[in-house]
Amino acid sequence: MYLFAPVSAHAQSIKGKWYGVGNVNITGNTSNYLCEFLLEQKGNVITGEFNYFFRNGYFSNKIKGTYNADKRLLKIKFIPIIFHRTVDAAVGVECTMEGEFTLKVSRAESTLTGQFNSDEDHKYTCAPINIRLTKLLKEVPFKALVENDIEQLEKDTMLKQPENPVLKLEREALIQLNMRTKKVVKELDVSEDSVRIDLYDNGEFDNDTISVFYNGKLVQHKQQLETRKPISFRVFVDSITANNEIVMFAENLGSIPPNAALMIITDKDHRYEVNLSSNFRESEAVRLKRGAGAVKEPPKK
Repeated sequence: MYLFAPVSAHAQSIKGKWYGVGNVNITGNTSNYLCEFLLEQKGNVITGEFNYFFRNGYFSNKIKGTYNADKRLLKIKFIPIIFHRTVDAAVGVECTMEGEFTLKVSRAESTLTGQFNSDEDHKYTCAPINIRLTKLLKEVPFKALVENDIEQLEKDTMLKQPENPVLKLEREALIQLNMRTKKVVKELDVSEDSVRIDLYDNGEFDNDTISVFYNGKLVQHKQQLETRKPISFRVFVDSITANNEIVMFAENLGSIPPNAALMIITDKDHRYEVNLSSNFRESEAVRLKRGAGAVKEPPKK
């Protein structure tokens, strides 16, 4: 009797890290979500994170729910999930969905199998997502799991159509970007639809290397900051898009951390200088808006 008690207790706990794949429940649809649950359990109350990679984007949601140990049933409250027909995850729309999963335990593995379903108003637009997750018995970074699955998918589809190397580079860079937090340090008004961006090493040259993203697109890749010769490019400022964001991503920390740059933004009426600092946890950004006006600080959180 006592011999089996620890096994039963372990079987009823869903605390831990789970990884798997979600497939849209539509015939012929090949969209999939590479998913991770990080679950904490106190009695029947569940909290944690639902992280997933879809197309060219990485997303993270805080989750809340309940777990019925008698039925081995996990329920996740409504969260936003990117719409399965989204082409570019950086500008995609979201579906509000709730999840229901059943725990199955065997000697080989523990799994959570179930679905995310949309609310009643959108059930004919947002298709169910079938998900099967396996509990990880050792710590493996989510990024490593995703890259391993992507590599396997690339091998499986290699004979069908080789991937464009530029698109592959952009996708891998965007994964790295979304693994870090973003901090908007300035909001600037510009009067033209195209502005010039110049980036210099801020202070002493110390081998800082950066990549630059504009509205989720890689525009400069692994460029070294210099004190005399800038990294120069132009960006189009959309008057419709609410946020035109330039993000500085640190590829290294240089010999004098953190990675620091002076960004100069220029159009016919304005010249702004902004000091940016990024590291391996956070990327600083500048937000551009069409229309004359003064420099605005971002809203405080």
